[in-house]
Formats: sequence, C-alpha cells, structure tokens
Amino acid sequence: MLVLNCSTKLLILEKMLKSCFPESLKVYGAVMNINRGNPFQKEVVLDSWPDFKAVITRRQREAETDNLDHYTNAYAVFYKDVRAYRQLLEECDVFNWNQVFQIQGLQSELYDVSKAVANSKQLNVKLTSFKAVHLSPVSTLPDTSFLYVNQVFAFGAGLTAIEVQIGLLKSLHAEFLPCRFHRLILTPATFFGLPHL
Repeated sequence: MLVLNCSTKLLILEKMLKSCFPESLKVYGAVMNINRGNPFQKEVVLDSWPDFKAVITRRQREAETDNLDHYTNAYAVFYKDVRAYRQLLEECDVFNWNQVFQIQGLQSELYDVSKAVANSKQLNVKLTSFKAVHLSPVSTLPDTSFLYVNQVFAFGAGLTAIEVQIGLLKSLHAEFLPCRFHRLILTPATFFGLPHL
C-alpha cells in the first residue's frame, strides 16, 4: 500500500485516470477535488506508482469521522487488475472495517470481490447498482415542462417507472455507458440495528 501525497504525482494521476473513463470516473472526481484544495479531506491509496493496478480514495486518517456516517466514510475504487484491488481490500490499513462505510465504483467485479472480503469479516453488505448515462450538453436539451403530465399518463396507461425513465432518457438523447455504477454500504456487526445515515 502506498499513500500518494505528492502534488505533482496527484496531477499526473488525474490525467491518467481521465484516459480510463468511464470506469475511473468516481476516483477521477475525488482526485480532481484533492488537486483543487481537497475540500472533502480525501487521500489516495494505490498498490504501486506509477504503474498502478488499483487505486482507492478514502477519507484522510486524521480527518474527524462519524462511525455511522457512510456518506463521509466513502471509498472510491478503480482498478486495472481486480486481484490488486482485492489485495488492497484485504490489507488491514486501507479500509476502516470498524465503521459503516461505502465503496463506490463503476466496474463489474467490484461487488463480488468486495462482498467476499466483507463476508469474511462478518459485515453486512447492501448493494445499489444502476446504469450510468451520458447526457447531451445542456444547451441542446429539449423542453421538459411537459414531463410530469406525460409520466402520470404513462403510469395510467400501465407503463412501469423504468419504461418511462428509459423513454425520458431517449428523448433527452442520453447514451447508456458501457458500465454500471455500484455503491456498497458495509455495516460491521457491532452496528447492526443501529440507525445510520
């Protein structure tokens, strides 16, 4: 594990991640924010530099945390080799397994690998997954003031919410990206049944 804190290397990493879109989008956004003042108190962990195979962004260790707040205890993940990600996941110092947290990423193996390691540590895992889309530039979007009426009509005609949403996205000239966004919320046994954000 290597914590990358050199400003020059972080700028290079940002450019490297940009060339791996859309899969690197979550980590790219975090690194971009780090390079622009780090308002969310994040840091970058990777398996090696400069030829990394896995990169994770996480809250800085010295930042104040709430063990029940999975929004601030969020990790973004991008990997070129899923085995390198699994190795970082299994290292004791990369993730704080004693708090409720979330793992975000856009790669297909993310859920299975994360769940396997979390199960070995007796954590509860809740998955949210959805298809990522790319919208046209705002200046070319059509008038959407009629959408509520059309949605009510569509539901009255027996269409499902998903059919309406897909139709809406097509009317906005949205393109589905070749990946899914995954968000896993992991809860240690000590927090089972406690309310958290």
